[in-house]
Amino acid sequence: MGAPAPAQRRRGGPRADRSHELQQHVGSLSPAEFRQRLWDFVLADHPDVLVLRFLRARRWEVARAVAMLASALSWRHAQQIDEVVVGCGESAALAPDDKAALVAQYRAGKAYVRGADRARRPVFVIRVRLHDPKLQPAAVMERFVLHSIETMRAMLRYPREKACLVFDLTGFALRNMDFYVVKFLGIWKIIRPWLDPVIASKVHFTSGPRELARFIAPDNLQLCYGGQDAWEFTYVAAADASENDRMRSEKKHAVRAERDALVRRFEQLSAEWAGGASATHEDCVVPPEADVNARAAADVDVEAARRKVAAERRNELAGQLRESFWKLGPYVRARTYYHRVGVIGPAGEVDYKAAP
Repeated sequence: MGAPAPAQRRRGGPRADRSHELQQHVGSLSPAEFRQRLWDFVLADHPDVLVLRFLRARRWEVARAVAMLASALSWRHAQQIDEVVVGCGESAALAPDDKAALVAQYRAGKAYVRGADRARRPVFVIRVRLHDPKLQPAAVMERFVLHSIETMRAMLRYPREKACLVFDLTGFALRNMDFYVVKFLGIWKIIRPWLDPVIASKVHFTSGPRELARFIAPDNLQLCYGGQDAWEFTYVAAADASENDRMRSEKKHAVRAERDALVRRFEQLSAEWAGGASATHEDCVVPPEADVNARAAADVDVEAARRKVAAERRNELAGQLRESFWKLGPYVRARTYYHRVGVIGPAGEVDYKAAP
């Protein structure tokens, strides 16, 4: 018999052993290295949110989700997301000509965050007509896309973990076609039957202001899309190189140590929440003469109390981790357009409509 169809595997058919995938991505890493990459990936998210993304993507199959997460960590390391993409930001470490081409992507206003949709998620607008694949190398465009996504992801505010992407195809023509992307069409034909209907349902095609207004209220929609927001994108460059001076400060080691201490505490609380002991029978006293059913009920009460206490502590600590991310940010992440115009505040506060 042949291999089970994708649908069969999703519905509980035979599962492939994914341990080789996990080994492929973490086999050469020490536990400390894997742990560091994982926590660098968390950014300002609640740690649970990051893990849940992968569990949902793999239909709650833990082994497949862990393998997918490990693959993502490996890919981020290969792309130098933390060290170069966000560490250097809009002045990424590229050849001089490529550096100018990268800045040109931001100046053109090809993509930007403005306002929020009706679900209070940030709206990320991509204006396709402004893209000409002949004006920059593919590597530059890739760097721009990666940096834009990482910046937007850092702006997500818990409990919201998604963004609303608006692909503006107005004026789109063949000259805007990036055939570097078209190379993926062959692969797309293979993976398309595997596309989860839930993912497909997230894509909506609109043809006018009325349809857009179903998803984005008029006061959060620019005039050019039939809304009430008269704002237009204008790139604001760094006044000088000194805006990232703190990245060279020795103080970053102390700030990172503070975050590492919070991480260790969160891991400890997670272990307690998942199965360790934090509440005891003294929290739910049962008389010695109580029957078996009463004692069983007491055990359940103790377990529920333990989990509740640990969950509350974890959520509180997740908030502190979020604050520590923004405190560490100036030492490890280059400032962006969104910092300069006030969309991202010094303590990580975010106002999607703050840009003048």
